[in-house]
Amino acid sequence: MSRWREVVRRELTRYHQQTGVDVVELSELYEQFLPTLRREFPENGHPRAKLRQVLQQLHDRDELSFVSPGTYRLVDAQGDAAGVITGSGPEYVAREYETTVGARSMPIAFRNGVLARYGATCPVSGVDHPRLLDVAHVLPWSEFPARRTDVGNVLPLSRTHHAAFDAGLFTLDPEFRLRVAPEFDTESDLLRRTLLDREGDPVELPEDAPLSERCLRRHNDRLDWQVA
Repeated sequence: MSRWREVVRRELTRYHQQTGVDVVELSELYEQFLPTLRREFPENGHPRAKLRQVLQQLHDRDELSFVSPGTYRLVDAQGDAAGVITGSGPEYVAREYETTVGARSMPIAFRNGVLARYGATCPVSGVDHPRLLDVAHVLPWSEFPARRTDVGNVLPLSRTHHAAFDAGLFTLDPEFRLRVAPEFDTESDLLRRTLLDREGDPVELPEDAPLSERCLRRHNDRLDWQVA
């Protein structure tokens, strides 16, 4: 094992153990890891470039996955493969985002990565202002903790559509077509235009959108109405 990989893996493990967060942006790694890397490798004049190279190596070894360019998820963070880091070391702090549905805190790096992958746009409503968007979970946050930062289990939705999705008023089928609860009715022009009038329409997602058909099927099986 290269010394660089050993140190970066150690610090990623320390970061996760101290913060409880398994998603991190490259800019955060620069800010928080560079002092340690410069101390460990004083002969290296380009620690940023070397860090990027090592992160790519860890990705190739399936120890990291990409949420979006420059945003990484620690694949094995839920396990104990890396062991417990003991002894003195830097104190890491992760930035979090407070969602509007359910008062959940999620890593801001994960939110930013998801919004970037989807062009900061709700694919159902077309709302394209980041402050009006939430990261909605297909399989519930509370019941599936291992899926909280799984890009296959999330979709950016407007705050209104996030609440409607969580309430089971609409969903997507495995072919990513919009399906609306049969009993759902509304006088809202927005909801009628974006949901009721679009029943059965395909929802356009980015070509590299990782939304999981398996997660959608499992979600839809839990609804109290039949998805066509």
